[in-house]
Amino acid sequence: MLPVSVELKNKLKQLNESLKQVYPSRSFDEANIRERLQEAGTFYQLNKLSGAEIRDWLQDGLLVGVDGSVNSTKGSQDRTLSVFQALAKGTQGEEKWAADVYTPLLEDEGGKDGSAAREARKRGAFLSRLEMKVTIEAIQDWAPRVVMADGSLLHYSIDDNEVWEQLARLAEMKDSLLVGVSEEIGSRTLVKELFPEYRAWTDRDLLYGVLKMGEAYEWEGWSRADGRNQAGNSMWKLVFRTSRSPQPIGLDGLSSQHGERLQLAKLVYSLTPEQGRGIPYWLDIVDRQVRVTDPLVETMVDQYIDPEIRYRLLSSKRSDRMI
Repeated sequence: MLPVSVELKNKLKQLNESLKQVYPSRSFDEANIRERLQEAGTFYQLNKLSGAEIRDWLQDGLLVGVDGSVNSTKGSQDRTLSVFQALAKGTQGEEKWAADVYTPLLEDEGGKDGSAAREARKRGAFLSRLEMKVTIEAIQDWAPRVVMADGSLLHYSIDDNEVWEQLARLAEMKDSLLVGVSEEIGSRTLVKELFPEYRAWTDRDLLYGVLKMGEAYEWEGWSRADGRNQAGNSMWKLVFRTSRSPQPIGLDGLSSQHGERLQLAKLVYSLTPEQGRGIPYWLDIVDRQVRVTDPLVETMVDQYIDPEIRYRLLSSKRSDRMI
């Protein structure tokens, strides 16, 4: 048993009781939640496609998965070096790669405000641009039938709307269907507009365990409430339970491709392991290939950054501790 103070144990017990009060077991209330959701939106019970049905629908076109990864050296947030990679990978072995590096050390003083949130947003925008870059190249060169991105497409429009508009127009011109697949549902719009009594919850908390396996839910209020139309291209959105996990995932895509949303949902469902966390296996393959791990960052920094620069600018005193 690790050494822990009695005070810490008591604090954790108190926190547990507080969490149980704010997030009580609500299995008894799931029927009421479903009824209210039904009044506001639409449930769809979807089936998986067979291999032959997938091939027929793809029309001999490619399925492309897109993902990106970022990792940084350890240390204070204004003395780090971040490494970015993005990959668009086709199901016939095609690949488009993009990479970048970033450090606050090269910014002027006006850009160093010491804000961890600001640096996180900047890294997120870097990664979004790289993912959009490989997606644009993949659509231009391969004209795939479907491009499946790991994460919501909405982040692209928020991080760089100009590039996002270029990507959306290209997808429409090439008849490439875009779908974003979000493992986490971070919105609060359902709770805020339809379930104000659960004001501390997110939509993720509300929907946990409510959908049946293979069931999707669509609510038009998402488009109105989260400002999608203000970002340029409006989008459709579904929440969808694709595995035995009680936590649904989020799907979104271009409103101009709204008529294909259920077919895209079926494709996502068909490619998702029943026992998994709800994400298509192809995106897991892309994720593993593109992931920037701690050893990779350390190896690249050791190989390409001079030792004197590395120790003076990127190493913290903490790393010199003896124990």
